[in-house]
Parts: sequence; structure tokens; C-alpha cells
Amino acid sequence: MARQRRSVLWFILLCVVAIGTPPGAAAKEPQHGRLGAGLQVVAAGGTPDRSIISRTRDGVREVAVSVELAGEPDQAVRGRLRSAGLDLRGAWRRTIEGYVRSSRLDELAGTPGVVAVRAIRAPLMDAFVGPAPALHGATPWHQAGFTGKGVKVGILDGGFEGFAARLGTELPASVQALCFPDLGVSSPNLADCAAGETHGTAVAESIVDMAPGVDLFVSNAGSPADKAAAISWMTANGVRVINYSMSSTEGMGDGTSPYSESTYALLDGAVAGGALFVASAGNNGQTTWTSPSSDTNSNGWVEFEGADERNEVSLSTGQVIRVAVRWPSASSDYDLLLFEGETIVASSEDLQSSTRDPLEILDFESPAGGIYDVAIWHDAGPETTSLRLQLNGAESFAYHTTAGSLPTPADSRNPGMVTVGAVRYDSPTVIEPYSSQGPTLDGRVKPDLVAADCAPTTIDDRFCGTSQSAPFVTGAAALLLEDDPSLTPATLAALLRQRAVPLGSPVPNNVFGNGRLSLGPIPEGIPAAAAFVAPPASGTAAGPLLGQPTVAVVDADGRVTATGPGATMQATLGLAANPTGATLTCEGGTMRAAVKGVAAFTGCSVDLAGTGYTIRADVPGLASATSAPFTVAAAGTAPQVALAVAPTTVTFGKAMAGTIGVALPEGAGLPATFEWSTDTRTWTAAGEVALDATGAGRVSAGPRRHGYWRARTVLPDGSVAVSAAILVRVNATAVLASSVPSGRTVKRTTRIILTETIRPAGADVARGRARFNFFLQVGTKWVRARTLYAYADPASGRARITVTLASAGRWWVRSRAETTATNGASAWTPGVRYLVR
Repeated sequence: MARQRRSVLWFILLCVVAIGTPPGAAAKEPQHGRLGAGLQVVAAGGTPDRSIISRTRDGVREVAVSVELAGEPDQAVRGRLRSAGLDLRGAWRRTIEGYVRSSRLDELAGTPGVVAVRAIRAPLMDAFVGPAPALHGATPWHQAGFTGKGVKVGILDGGFEGFAARLGTELPASVQALCFPDLGVSSPNLADCAAGETHGTAVAESIVDMAPGVDLFVSNAGSPADKAAAISWMTANGVRVINYSMSSTEGMGDGTSPYSESTYALLDGAVAGGALFVASAGNNGQTTWTSPSSDTNSNGWVEFEGADERNEVSLSTGQVIRVAVRWPSASSDYDLLLFEGETIVASSEDLQSSTRDPLEILDFESPAGGIYDVAIWHDAGPETTSLRLQLNGAESFAYHTTAGSLPTPADSRNPGMVTVGAVRYDSPTVIEPYSSQGPTLDGRVKPDLVAADCAPTTIDDRFCGTSQSAPFVTGAAALLLEDDPSLTPATLAALLRQRAVPLGSPVPNNVFGNGRLSLGPIPEGIPAAAAFVAPPASGTAAGPLLGQPTVAVVDADGRVTATGPGATMQATLGLAANPTGATLTCEGGTMRAAVKGVAAFTGCSVDLAGTGYTIRADVPGLASATSAPFTVAAAGTAPQVALAVAPTTVTFGKAMAGTIGVALPEGAGLPATFEWSTDTRTWTAAGEVALDATGAGRVSAGPRRHGYWRARTVLPDGSVAVSAAILVRVNATAVLASSVPSGRTVKRTTRIILTETIRPAGADVARGRARFNFFLQVGTKWVRARTLYAYADPASGRARITVTLASAGRWWVRSRAETTATNGASAWTPGVRYLVR
């Protein structure tokens, strides 16, 4: 823990402090009330060159500043700013950005119409492929053809060194860029985005690992006005996801900022423009300290723990750090100091007032490795109820509070953004110690989910920190958008949270959020294989087969791909097992294009009699299907058994009727068996019937799942005859129940338990998933507000969620059972309705 220093010099310094003067400094003179945090240090040249955006012109250093105005700038205001030495570069809302000589900062701050002048600091990048996409479930999506193709993804980052060299290999062959080689100066030249920083390139590699087919839009914008321009450019070009692996110390942790032109406003603009905003949670889990101000010995120094008034940090030679402390009200005045031993090596000592920001911020470059100490001096005003101290650029504070360590904008309240924490890719159930955690200051759960970090990239051997976890989520979002381009930022964010693998308890929680990123099963309707809907059962040589082959293009769960890429794929038939060297022919040939995912062949025959034939169905790029063995009788022998079934699609619990006929005079009185199978290879008896005088019989069954049905009989000569197999599909049923009866008036905080009971359930059918759609009445229309999913218990078939309806108005919730490998979707339930006050 931080060391207690009690040397004679320290004692003397404390004595000085006791009469109201910080050690190492004279009593503070009144300063101009509108110079932002740390600018007097900038003016004195006491800030590391890398921490504040600056330039050298005519041999004089000029710093980049953001000038906040009382109103929208007009030409007169712009003229006054130029007269005060400001080289105007960019503007956003009530803010003008530009360069000014340090010696003219006071003059600029005193210009009529100026509210505040703040330094523009270089952005903080949250950095501290192999295995991560597989961990997050991207591999089957890639195998199914999902790459993020056609989805535009934006990256707002600090620099893209090495990006151009990877185009066409690790990165897509082309990229769109809006680069800022200087403040307020934009360029489409990718080289102007390099900025000597590889962070953005590593972010891009991580996104492309998850979604290799995305279209990338990149920008190294650093100032608020430049970031606003970059976001506007991205959304105007159709960017659907923006990755922001950076952070700042802008707010107190409740998703708000004292600045109208804040990072939160930038985020809100991106979401309003149609882009999901993916933000890293930050790496402040061990570098944030939050506490009410405490000074039990009344000596002016804030105590971090017990009586310790210093917070220790270890630095190496040349290490650059940024330390900031913020509190709620400018009626209190605090100063921030950095010590090496008993020497003050850096400080931020702005004068707070009712019109000033309650913020102190300092940047420091360590001339030599060693132990340094952060201290907070209470200069004036009442003790604040909350101090928030954050460190960037080093691994840890001696005293830190991990809970509530989220930087800006990770604590945003916008439903169209997701905050992403980090778990190491090879220990994916353990939170990284530096990953920032919630709750937010106003009690919300954050992060939204976690994803892997420290996975390899070609630009960085190990890319650690939430800077990498965020782009993995960005790539996953691109895959989801490729499947469903209609997703809004809010619904896409909700979908990412819903699909996460739960970690921690309860879920969600302030360590892992909703859990680890997972894409889940590939969407329905993605072609995976060929399958026989109606395989042949028997036939006569050169005569039509009994049961003409019908081939379907199915997805990984066996569902016919009636829409999308599988709907019109081409199937080709051929004999697989061919004991006699026979030839298979069909009317119009053995190749047929599918219609709504089904290719139906007619007039197919085998020209030679034999036993043990099988037919193979091939669809380009998909797994082939092979029929069950069948027999071809000698020419002149009539087909012996026929079966008709109605309906061929049945709801679970309803009966299906079958009619069996034997085309022989001896058919009267023959026993016939009604059989079913899941794969046409293994058959199970479902009932028997004695055929009537015409050789016909009627049977019925209540099937539980998709399956094939056939009739089987033993002929008078002792031979076995079977009918063609018929595929019958079975739809599930769903019943919705609620803990609050439908029609009630409820509060927005009322917890409602919704339970959907799915049938069939049990070991012989796939586990069902319930889909709950929530509609809010807007005018005369019902508008879908969100969709939630829950898997049913395999034994009971019950799926349950607990919700609150947070918006006032009329709500309607209905549900259904989703399609599974064994059953079709149920009908929608009538639902429940509530009036929310």
C-alpha cells in the first residue's frame, strides 16, 4: 500500500499547509475564471508534449483549445476570437476549436461571449486472430457464409499506423478514410490517419477476425468537432456500427456531462444516425478511486484510506500518465498534486467557482522510473459528497475502488450503445482485473457484456484490454446485421445482450454484464445440406418408382430453406448403391432447380431389377443426402402398397389420418402396419389395421415431431412390401401465462413474470425456445418495442422471463414457440395487455 512518509521536510510542509497554502506553492492568486482545467500548466510549458494536441509555428508552441461560447457563433464572435489569437479550425454546436499561443490564453478566455477555454487532450486509447472468433461462436456463422458482407463498420480511434500495409491480407482490400492530419483539417488519404499509433489497426484486425467481409470506414479524429464531423460522415455513408475503443474522464459516472458538446452527445448523434455505438468499458478497474471527501485531521489533505493522504503509483522511465479528479459541484475547490518523494513534480490547481468545471487534470511524463504519489488538496468550499479520481497510462493505484470505475462514455444511458468489458481469451470466465466495472453512479448495471482480449494480432503480439473486447462485439454485430439489416441500434444492442453466455450471478451483474459475447445458432434458413422429403420405396424395372424422389435444401436444424439462398439451389440425382449397373432416368433429366427450397422430380425410373438400390442427391457446396435402400421388381409387376396421409402438416395434439391400399386381389384381410421414422432408416410401428374386402384400411396417429410415415405389409407369398415414405411436419403449441392478469393497470416498476409452456416437451424432441414480442401503442398503431427470448426447460417445456414495462402507455405482449430441429413454430398466442402508469 502507499507508503507513509514522515520526514522532517514533510512535517514542515504539513505545517505550511495547516495555514491554508499547498506545499511547494505560494498562496493562490485569483485566476481568470474561464480557463479550463490545467491550462495554466500548459501556459507554463509544464505538460508533456504528447498529452495535449499542439503544434509549433514560427518557433513558438501553440496548443489546441476548445472554446465554449454562450451562444451559436456568428461572424462578429469569430472575428473577436481571431483578434485574441485563435487560429480557427473547427466548430460544433456552441464550440469553436483552434490553435492559440500559450501566452494569449488569458486574453482568449476574456473575449466577450466566451464561457470557457479548455485544452484539447490527445485521446486515451483503452489498450493495455486467432482463437477469439471461435470462442464467441463465429465459426459456424463463417461456415454458413456469413462474413459481414455489405455491412459498413466505422472505427473512431487514435491512429492507424501499419493499416495500409495489411490491406488485402489481414484487412479488406479497400477502406474509406476521413483523416485529420491537423486540427480541423480533413483528408481522404489513409496515410494521414497513421498518426504514429497502431491502436486503430489492431482494433480493425480484431473486427475483421469476426467479420472478414465488412466495409471499413476509419477516422483518427481527436477533438470533439472533428469527431462530430467523422461520425456525421460515417452515418451519412450508411455505417451501421461504430467502434470506439477510447475513453475520457469527462463525467462523474452517471452518463451525464457538464459539457453540452460532450462525448455522450457524439454517441447520441451516432445512434440517431442509425449506427450501433460499441464502446470499450475502459481499463480503470484498478485505477479509479471514488469516495466522499474525508479529512479527519483537518489538515486540508484528502484521505484515501485510513489516515493515508497519498495514493501510490509505480512508473517506468518515459511513462506518460493522465490523472483527473472530478466532483459534483464547483462550489468546492480541490487541487491535484503529484509527488516524487517530497517534491511536487506536477499539479493542477485551477480556481473553481459557480461558473467553473469541478475538475482538475494533469499529465506527466516520468523522467525516471520509481514510485510517485497522487494527493488531493481541499482548497476551499464545503467537503464534497463524492470525489472521483482516475488514472490512465499506468496499471494501478495502491488504493482503488473497482466498483463504479467506468469512464466516459462507457456509462452512457443510450439504449443504442453497448459497453464491453474484457475476459482473457484463454480464461474466458475470469474478468480481467483492469476491466472497468459498474454500477454507474445512478445505479444502472454496466458493462452490457464482456468479450475476449489479449488475443494475437499481426500488428501487436498480444492486444490486451477492453480495446480488443469491444471490436469483437463490433464484428459480431456486423454478422447479425448481415442476417437482419432491419435491426435498429437499440434492438441490435438488446440482441447482443440476450445471446451472451451468462457469467456471474445474478445476471446481469456489474462485473460481466449479461455475460460473454456469443453469436448463438446460425439463423434459420441457411442452407447446410440436401435431404430427401420423399425418398423412393420400390418400383418396377423401367417403370415409375413408387414414391418419386423429392429433395429439400435444409439448414443445420433440418428446416427447409424456403427463402434466401437455399430457395432456388439446384439438386442432382444419381444412383449411389447400384448392384446391377442400372441407369436412373427422370422426366426432364436428373437435375432440377428447387422452388421454395424443394426440388420435386417426376417420371424417375431404374431400368434393371435388383435389391439394395440407393439414390444420392447432390446440391453444390452442401452435404449430400442418400436414400434408404429400395428394391426394383421385374418388369410387369405392379406396385403393391400405396399410402395417402392427410394433413402432411399437423399441430401437436391433432390427429393425422392415413389410408393404406394393396393393389392385389389377395389384399382383402391382409394385416398392414403403419410405421414412422426420423431418417427413413430405422422404422417404428405406430399401429396395425386389417385391410377390408377392397384391400384398403384406414389408420390415424398423433405425431409428436417431424418424421416420415409408410405402410408395410406381408404379401401372400411371404414377401414384404412397403409404400413410399411421406414426410409429415408437426408444429408446436404454446400457451402464455402471466403473474399479472391481462388487462391490469401496472406501475413501470412492476415485475411481471411471463411463462410460455411449449408442447411437445421431453427427451425425444428438441428443446424449444420462446419468443416474446413487446408492442407499445403509438397513436392507433401497435409498434414493436423489443423482443426477448428464453429457452424452455427440456422436461417441463416451460420458458420464463421476468420484465418491467419501463414506458408509460398501453402494452401488448404475445409469444410463440420458435422452430426447432424436431418441430415447427407454434401459432402466436393471443397475448396479455397492460396499461402502464
